[in-house]
Amino acid sequence: MTYRLNVHKIDQSCLFELNWGKGQRLTASLAFPAQLMGLYDTWRRAYLGYYKQALRGRVGAMGQVTSLDVNWHSNLVLAEARLLSEFHKWLKHGDLFDLRVELTKASEKVAAGSTKSPGAVKAELFLACTPLEMARLPWETWEFGQHMQIVRSPANIRSETVDRKPFRRGKARVLAILGDETGLNFEEERNALNAQKKLLDIHYVGWQPGENAAALKERICQAIADPVGWDVLFFAGHSNEAALLDGQVAIAPKTTISIKELSPYLKQAQRRGLQFALFNSCSGLDIANALINLGLSQVAIMREPIHNEVAQAFLVQLLQRLARYENVQEALLGACQFLKLEQNLTYPSAYLVPSLFRHPESVSYQVQPAGLRKALQHFRPNPWEAAAIGVIAVLSLLPPVQDWLLSQRVWAQAVYRDVTTQLAPAATPIVLVRIDDRTLQERRILRPSPIDRTLLTDIVTQLAALEAKVVGIDYLLDRPTDNDAELRQALEQGVEQNQQWFVLATKRNDPGDWLTVYPDVASTNWVLTGDIRVPWWHVHLRGWSERPLPFSYQLAIAHYLTQPEHQTSDIPRPNLQSQKSLQALVEGYWEATHGGQPPLSERANLSILTNLSRWIYQRWLHPILDFSLPPEQVYKTIPAWQLLQEPNRGLQEAGLSTLQGQVVIVIAGGYDEVGEDTWPLPSAVAYWRDQTVGVLSGGEAHAYMAHHFLTGHMVVPIPDLWMVLAAALGSKALLLGLGHQFKRYPVRSRWIFAGATAGYGLLCLQLYVGGLVLVPWFLPSATASLYLLPLLRNNYHEST
Repeated sequence: MTYRLNVHKIDQSCLFELNWGKGQRLTASLAFPAQLMGLYDTWRRAYLGYYKQALRGRVGAMGQVTSLDVNWHSNLVLAEARLLSEFHKWLKHGDLFDLRVELTKASEKVAAGSTKSPGAVKAELFLACTPLEMARLPWETWEFGQHMQIVRSPANIRSETVDRKPFRRGKARVLAILGDETGLNFEEERNALNAQKKLLDIHYVGWQPGENAAALKERICQAIADPVGWDVLFFAGHSNEAALLDGQVAIAPKTTISIKELSPYLKQAQRRGLQFALFNSCSGLDIANALINLGLSQVAIMREPIHNEVAQAFLVQLLQRLARYENVQEALLGACQFLKLEQNLTYPSAYLVPSLFRHPESVSYQVQPAGLRKALQHFRPNPWEAAAIGVIAVLSLLPPVQDWLLSQRVWAQAVYRDVTTQLAPAATPIVLVRIDDRTLQERRILRPSPIDRTLLTDIVTQLAALEAKVVGIDYLLDRPTDNDAELRQALEQGVEQNQQWFVLATKRNDPGDWLTVYPDVASTNWVLTGDIRVPWWHVHLRGWSERPLPFSYQLAIAHYLTQPEHQTSDIPRPNLQSQKSLQALVEGYWEATHGGQPPLSERANLSILTNLSRWIYQRWLHPILDFSLPPEQVYKTIPAWQLLQEPNRGLQEAGLSTLQGQVVIVIAGGYDEVGEDTWPLPSAVAYWRDQTVGVLSGGEAHAYMAHHFLTGHMVVPIPDLWMVLAAALGSKALLLGLGHQFKRYPVRSRWIFAGATAGYGLLCLQLYVGGLVLVPWFLPSATASLYLLPLLRNNYHEST
């Protein structure tokens, strides 16, 4: 939002003319206070009296006061206060009320817009004053709100417009002209410029002892007109106003050159990309007016004489802010604020002296970052984007949110599998023998915890008769009970007579001890034990430190070792006479034949990243339990009572003729006492069962887990946080690369965005099925929406 204010002083009155928008205009006329220029002269005398040495101008030309008997500091502070008080009192006159209201409203409007759409530019007020004495006043202190920036502009500009060149990529080329150093010291300028060599390509030109004036002028002119071009022109030294010559600068002792003489070369530099000129010297009003009139975009000058130390402090601050990629206008304002707030006691009134002149059609110059820094600068989020991505990133790290999103996503996968008929090719050899409420009733078992050993004995005996080679018992057998001897005898007979593999349950209790099988029930020399913990929604991986191998993992290993094609003389087998644990024999076999790595999916092993992520309560790249698979394709179920009473019918209903080659898991399910080993029914399983309520038993979770181990069906989820960050970067890249297209075709862009979001969702669903990779959809899509939809919405409203 750009405003232009022209202030014309005619005799003893001033005309204010404010223009903006499409022909809007306000005018006001009020008397100029006669005492104001007197107060300015008083302030200027005090200013020159305080800074009476090392001024960057000629002493005689400025009427320097040299009396040592005056307290110039106090005089200057008092003179500044009186000048600003009278100046602001005049500007608050009632005749300027409408003008002030319009500019204040503009500032407030931009402030409101920056809240809704962060990153909005500030409003700019281009101020032009005539005659020159009006331009000497500190107009920058006129305040309309923090979002209205005052920048100066000449009253007369002959160039129609600025042929704006793109800001140079990489280092900005800077031509530093160091003028007459008499009474000054440019060492600090050199140090300040050289400190920014990572961003600035600096070339110095200046007088060398013994060089004649004509040769020096020619060298400076040719340097300015360098065919490669410059981004920034910097001058340090003495300068003065000279209306007929457009100002002049001292380039050597007793040698000056006028802006008129330099104008042909400056025009060439402007055509070759010169963006910004800084004259860190005295009394530069004529210089600024002349350079903007030539067509240069922006010029920073000192309206008054400037002390050498002030000029150096100002330059250091300005360069530091430019190096932080602030534009020239922001950097100059920040440098002035530094002088006002932190150096006012040392350098009083110095903050009133710098001014920035700009062509009204220009864009405030900004040093461009180079290389990686440039890319990072472009991709840096604005406040709205940073807030949005911060909230979504935090949500993506919350376990309850992750579980809910995972539940919904796996349900969507179940629907997608059903609709596209992309189901598992065949059922896996897993059979669940469920001890349910009817089994307990028919066996007249009143207290099923701990589970009745006679019931387990009968089940084990029946499984042996049905030729089951691998049997897992999902019950803790850690306490002594009646009939332990009967159960042990059944297990031993299964091992000795039928070469059965048994996997028994172990679990860690609260104090940290492991609850393993009671010695009177079985020995680890001829049975395997497995951790029955189920990390909800995730596969229990192999490799957690100081933990037994997962229960389902042990079942998969036992199944592998019982397959006919793997039967060799050296393969380990359960043996009642073994003096070593069966687990040690199995691990020794893997070490000898497979280098210590069992022949299961690599994804079954705990990765370093997954292990490290648990310290921040995450499970990055931890395979999930894929409940999108129909339960009937994962396992078959036979009630325990039917297995014992009607085994042939039970097998027939399960679609089996025998249990040979099957992995049988004896599980609890269907009675109240098993409540602690159940979870709320996942939405995906509920979809396949066509029910809305129910529970999933731990045994069923083990069946899914065993299925994944046996088939290598390990679905690895990409962390939501990673995809949120990827979506943010991708959306930012789209804004940078195609933002103009969004603005040109807003309605079409909205439809394209909707289609792309839907297409991304379908791609995610298919990657899950075909690639066993879960790519998040909801949070990344929300991130892209928060980046892109505000732009599309704004453009849509603009187009309508």
